Amino acid sequence: MAGTRVREEPPDATAGGRRPHVAVVVLSWNGLDETLACLESVGRSDWPEMTTIVVDNGSDQPLEPAIAERFPNVLVVRNEANLGFAGGMNTGTRKALELDADYVLLLNNDTDVDPTMIRRLLDAAEGQPDTGIVSPLDFFRDSPDTISMIGLRFNPRRGYQGPPLGRGERDTGQFHGVREVDASAGTAMLVPLPVVREVGLLDEDLFFYVEDVDWALRMRKAGRRNYAAMEARLWHAQAASSGGEETPRVTYYTTRNTFVVTARHAPMRGPRAALRHLEILGANLVHALRSPERREQVRAVLAGWRDYRHGRLGPGPWG
Repeated sequence: MAGTRVREEPPDATAGGRRPHVAVVVLSWNGLDETLACLESVGRSDWPEMTTIVVDNGSDQPLEPAIAERFPNVLVVRNEANLGFAGGMNTGTRKALELDADYVLLLNNDTDVDPTMIRRLLDAAEGQPDTGIVSPLDFFRDSPDTISMIGLRFNPRRGYQGPPLGRGERDTGQFHGVREVDASAGTAMLVPLPVVREVGLLDEDLFFYVEDVDWALRMRKAGRRNYAAMEARLWHAQAASSGGEETPRVTYYTTRNTFVVTARHAPMRGPRAALRHLEILGANLVHALRSPERREQVRAVLAGWRDYRHGRLGPGPWG
């Protein structure tokens, strides 16, 4: 059951022989400065067996020259167009499969990772025979001891899921061990590559947002579980004061894709389906009406609802 404690002391991933090889995929779209800072933090990792891959997701100016100058051992793969989070991360995952790595770590470029994070994620993954996705404890970068999320609760039979687990909670040393979650924080996801071969890649039709939840639900259908490694730490550029991004682009994709993913994983008909439909629409409209950009946010919710009803997936009106 999601939310249960699984193991207080995961075994050391370095014990018993060969160290797993991790391909770290950093996704970037017009975010050179953030990407370089992220690579600096990844470079301080205490895990020796890794290859770092930057996916340039159709940036206006290619990122490779600047990255090669500072980080000559980092591989850069360029998409000529912005393929969204799902398509960009899939490009990096395919490269990790070509390299025959053991794990892929999908990482947002606007993050700073703790030097022990990769090792602790591996400890958690190696300690659970049914691992699907393992994510770290995600903190706000502008409030370094405040939790952004531990993971997500997501019941596809429901419309409104509530805030991310742990959001706004202060870290006072109370987080230990490994915790099962419905869906891991998409900011950083460690996945065994044999599981990727079994379950498949992220769904590129979703393009941006909620594709990580869809992946986690597919993991669970395949008998895999999703975990948060409580001693693995990462700091994300989301603002603690706002609780995260509030743009119409995010609102559009969150609305549309929540409709898609709930219908996909828990098909319903009749009054129960209508109730869930209203719950999703109502929760997103309430959120939109609280925004300073109220008119644009409401327009984004209605556009996401309309495009879901017409089966329009992939890139939306906000790109």
